[in-house]
Amino acid sequence: MELRALTVVRHTGRLDAMSRFYGDVLGMSTVESWDRPDGRGAVFAPAGSVHGAHVEVLDMPGRAVTGASPADVVLTFVVADVRAVHDALVDAGATIARGIEDTPWGHRSFGLDDPDGLRIWVVQDLASDRRGSV
Repeated sequence: MELRALTVVRHTGRLDAMSRFYGDVLGMSTVESWDRPDGRGAVFAPAGSVHGAHVEVLDMPGRAVTGASPADVVLTFVVADVRAVHDALVDAGATIARGIEDTPWGHRSFGLDDPDGLRIWVVQDLASDRRGSV
């Protein structure tokens, strides 16, 4: 299988809040958005060197289950500098669910939740940072 793109689709009854979170707070660019009689939604792309990865948010009022986190699903964003991203997100108004911690397996990470409760981990691979500086 040759994967050309990866899109995580988020169904929500809170499109405006989710769009603000992924666009304004996380700083993702809006690739596409629509507001038609048959539905509303938006596609967001992360900044940086990742290509073909998107988060699509679809307005599903009355069909989306708000307030209930998806079980056993998280998003993980790998970044070069966790502390810088953490501070920028706090400045943008994000609520941090779990502060910065170093793990025994060589990651530095923190967690935050999107408006519908999906946990997002922001991770820096400390081991690859050490390899790159040798």
